[in-house]
Amino acid sequence: MLRFLGSLFTSTQEQPSAFDDALIEKAIDRAVAGTDQRIRALRDYKRLLREPVVKAMTHVIELVDALPPPLPISPQAFSENPTIRALFVSKEHLGKVVGGFNSISDYLSDLSVLPPDDIYGLLTMVRDERKVFGMELDGENLRRDVLQVAVNFSSHRFIGIKDNEVDSRRELKIRAFDFLLQKTLERIANKRSNRVELDRERRLLQQKLEALKAGQWGLGAMMNDSESVRPKLATLEEKINAIDAELGLFSSDKLSLEQSLSHVIDTLSNPQDWLSTREIRLRLDYRGIKLDDASPTTANEIMLTELYSCTGEKRSVLLGRIASSDIPEQPDIWNAAKIYL
Repeated sequence: MLRFLGSLFTSTQEQPSAFDDALIEKAIDRAVAGTDQRIRALRDYKRLLREPVVKAMTHVIELVDALPPPLPISPQAFSENPTIRALFVSKEHLGKVVGGFNSISDYLSDLSVLPPDDIYGLLTMVRDERKVFGMELDGENLRRDVLQVAVNFSSHRFIGIKDNEVDSRRELKIRAFDFLLQKTLERIANKRSNRVELDRERRLLQQKLEALKAGQWGLGAMMNDSESVRPKLATLEEKINAIDAELGLFSSDKLSLEQSLSHVIDTLSNPQDWLSTREIRLRLDYRGIKLDDASPTTANEIMLTELYSCTGEKRSVLLGRIASSDIPEQPDIWNAAKIYL
């Protein structure tokens, strides 16, 4: 379940007209496996899911393909590119953030060959705008206690890591599709909580959702508040399979299964409500103060993409390229600890 279907979005199938029956069948199976497996007991579930699944696949393909080309993320880029400079406090901060990405260390540790020269992925951040009092030049006069808006970026994440841009975008498409399934599972679990007699079923669905999130399924890693080490996927898959097996033994009437199916159909039929993008344009001075277009103060204009959902989740994102030579080595905790032993 947690292992991505590599064939779901291949380079020869990135246009809706190229969605053959076998591919759609895989996507339908993934939609059911990622939500409520018992939907398979309904006779027409594949026919009913076909159009919503194609619509969701088309949406995530267009969404990811619309992301601008990747920008280099490096100390040199910090000096040269105002966009990268706006996202980090300093060169040292950039190095600390990149060196602290567990996603990068996991990716590199899983390689059976030498690391590639560059890795590609989606840099995601929380953008915070807060009002502060500062100083401002008004002609030759310095005004104090001027109300200003300071823009900060925090909770940096790096997901969808691959050794080339094409594969990274493909990974992001799969994660985006899985994100829609995660939102569907949340809706199903919440609906069950409204029926007291199905409390045990609700808890099982919630446990499955938490296990999927722990495995950084979909865009879960992007939404986490803190960097966390991913549990072993094999262990999580065993847990999810056990939950699905227990759910299969749980008696569920036809009405509740039809409700589950209706949630899947509704979410995948309206993917733009659950995951979409918008362009963010900012004029920032060297302090990270937001300026309007009429301001005579020298400022850099930066363009970012914001991913957002109707649930209120949102992240500023950009495709990035990081040279392996710019990735700080992970500290050897054991060797450091031996000094004190």
